[in-house]
Amino acid sequence: MSTKENSLEQDTDQLMDEAEKLIWAFLDDQIEEADAKHLEELIKKNEQVRCRYLNLVQIHASLYEDYSMRKQPGTQSPVLSFLSDFSASEDAPSPLGN
Repeated sequence: MSTKENSLEQDTDQLMDEAEKLIWAFLDDQIEEADAKHLEELIKKNEQVRCRYLNLVQIHASLYEDYSMRKQPGTQSPVLSFLSDFSASEDAPSPLGN
């Protein structure tokens, strides 16, 4: 790999790190106005930043939805929810069918 390619890769990595920090600050309502404008420009100008933004928004929404479900009484997690069905009794049937 040439020095020029290495430099471009480092620049891209730095840009993506910066964008990710700004995106999380935005999603957490912790972003300053100037940073929000800078993030907007990055999203408009760079396809990789746009894709990362969409991915992080999706992760954020999934986490928010999962956390909201856990706060509601009687709601089980959709992932491996059958684990709460295990009984301490040896006579209880296994939800796995064993």
